[in-house]
Amino acid sequence: MKRLDQIIFKNAPRILLGAFFLCCSCEEKATPEEPSAQNPGPVENSTPVKKPGNVIQKTPTKPAESTEAAAETGEGIRFMAYNIENYLTMTRYVKGGGKVSSPKDPKEVAALVKIIVDEKPDILGICEIGTEADLKDLQQRLKAEGLDLPHYVHTGGIDSTRRLGILSTFAIAGNHSKQELTYEINGHERMMGRGILDVTIDLPGGSTHFIGLHLKSKRELEDFDQAEIRLNEARLAREHCDAIFAEDANARIVLYGDMNDTRKTPPLAMLMGKYKSDTYMGDVFAKDSREHLWTHFWSYQQQYARFDWVMISPSVYPDVDKANSYIADPEIWNDASDHRAVVVTLKK
Repeated sequence: MKRLDQIIFKNAPRILLGAFFLCCSCEEKATPEEPSAQNPGPVENSTPVKKPGNVIQKTPTKPAESTEAAAETGEGIRFMAYNIENYLTMTRYVKGGGKVSSPKDPKEVAALVKIIVDEKPDILGICEIGTEADLKDLQQRLKAEGLDLPHYVHTGGIDSTRRLGILSTFAIAGNHSKQELTYEINGHERMMGRGILDVTIDLPGGSTHFIGLHLKSKRELEDFDQAEIRLNEARLAREHCDAIFAEDANARIVLYGDMNDTRKTPPLAMLMGKYKSDTYMGDVFAKDSREHLWTHFWSYQQQYARFDWVMISPSVYPDVDKANSYIADPEIWNDASDHRAVVVTLKK
């Protein structure tokens, strides 16, 4: 017994140290904000070419319970922000080689329509729509499946291929969209690619601005830095919001779209503004059914990122139904687009 006591006393420091590390390791948990093996971090933007081989097409997820609850109760006003990936006629690669000018694949369109109809948005903010005729085509397809969004605005910037659109069950009270916005880089004037979509809709909580953006992709250009272009476009959008706040300090703004950038980057900081200020545009912080945050998947590089955002002004914040605001993640999400939609429910 004496020898046993000596052994325990001699090894006590090692025993205590091992117990300390064991406790620490048990307390470590991955936060939903950090990348994981299932949810890799920030990435490049995808090209307009359809995903070669469709590597990792789908994430096997179950429908979010909050999605079903919101759909069944019909409570609140449902806003959906969605990059619908080239709903337009463009040059596309075909199997076996070669290219052809064609609209979005019918199978992709069918999946897209199903996702939107299942979510039952009252207001649908869209990136990567083509012509006004393309927007009306989508509108008609949704109506045929039981989702009638009769009011719309179609707009854009210097990019005549990929435009912005919004469909709404509520009447559009005002259209304040900007198509010809310019900025300078090294003495050279450039125009904003997709402009700013800005409509006001009268909601129970008050007249609300829905401001849609689609900032410059991460694809490099020969003459200009893509990151600098994106920052300038974000600055123009922030100035647009500030002008609204200057007229009405309590203005209700929902700012959304494909920002082609991730958390804590200069463009996002520019759009959000000063933290906790009266004009701060706060992140809704939507998650999917697995509490993942990514909204875009680049098949070619097998990379994920959170590019799609919905931000709100302080006056809108109390109206947000967080339990029914989420990233839509049905199993067919990648059959429709390389982006996942963000759904935000506003209390009536």
